[in-house]
Amino acid sequence: MKIFQHLKSFFFKPSKKLGLGVLLVLGAVAGIVGKVGFDETLHETGKEEFCVGCHTMVGMQEELKQTKHWKNQFGVTADCSACHLPHDTVQKYMRKVVALKEVYDEVTGRFDEPGSFEAVRYELAQKEWKRMSANGSAECKACHRYERMDFDSMSPKARKQMKAAAEKDQSCIDCHKGIAHHIPKAPEGEANSGIDPNLVASTLDADKVYYTQIQTPIYADEATKEEIGYLEGVAPVKFIKVGDNADLVELDMWRKAKGYGRIWYNDFAKSITDAVLTKAFMEKEPKFETLESREDPMTGIEWQKVKMQVWVKKGQLASDVVPIWEHAKELYDAQCSTCHKQPDIKHFDSNTWVGVFKGMVGFTNLDSTQAKQVLRYLQTHASDAPQQEAK
Repeated sequence: MKIFQHLKSFFFKPSKKLGLGVLLVLGAVAGIVGKVGFDETLHETGKEEFCVGCHTMVGMQEELKQTKHWKNQFGVTADCSACHLPHDTVQKYMRKVVALKEVYDEVTGRFDEPGSFEAVRYELAQKEWKRMSANGSAECKACHRYERMDFDSMSPKARKQMKAAAEKDQSCIDCHKGIAHHIPKAPEGEANSGIDPNLVASTLDADKVYYTQIQTPIYADEATKEEIGYLEGVAPVKFIKVGDNADLVELDMWRKAKGYGRIWYNDFAKSITDAVLTKAFMEKEPKFETLESREDPMTGIEWQKVKMQVWVKKGQLASDVVPIWEHAKELYDAQCSTCHKQPDIKHFDSNTWVGVFKGMVGFTNLDSTQAKQVLRYLQTHASDAPQQEAK
């Protein structure tokens, strides 16, 4: 009886202990209710029905329905959350916080206009690929475990690739970006949005060589009214002077002395494109200086070393090419080793690399700008590259 009276007094007697007892009980109840409610909300918002409740996601589901992840002979499938919601508790909570913005965009009508979602889909896909690459495709590996794969049951080609991937615990998304959804195309103009402002030269010195970062338009006039072609990414130019509206640079390149000769190359008899001039411009027979003529013994084609000054818009040139090559090397190592060990750079000459890379690039996720940068890196560091160019 004394114990009962003591407990009764603890919970109901109007004293300091009354507040403590009530708070403990109410706090525990509130905590349990809150946790259950939170977990239930998390569970419900992770269901496929919730995901496709947004009209923009209906199209994503239709794409998924065309794949083995939706329906297969084993009946083992994956819904939206299986791939896009981290299974780790902390990471799951963090992803849910980020998803609040996505829900907000949906309910406020950001994607109501036709084509509005497709316009940003490439950007969203890049973010998701980056997330999955960073965690080693942890969501994929919740079902697809290297250590439980029966390599002997695979085709010879798949066995070779999967064993190589297993040895380095390859992230699945490196090779399988289009396995559940179509790979979105980069929006128009995406290839010209890759300038790193940190690499742009703050000052330009006369007669010093600078480099483009991406495909860069060139002009016949300082006002940049007459566009006459473009420079490829990582093309070297000599700076001449600063104009009011643009920078004057000098092209010192090679071209084939046939036809209009409007493609200008980095070196004699090498298919490393530096500049492409328009047909209309070359039809005007523009003045440029021919420094040297030489016949290619392999093809019998005459090549000319030429020089011409053109204008480029301000803020286009980089003074240090090394960071650009380092980035290209990272892309090559990451993208071109996902299916097999990539060839050594010195294994091919600059012209052979064109065909070899063309056969490889279709199995990567490189956009057009990145692909051109990687190919140029391979060509300028190939077996026939001058020793001083090798990095």
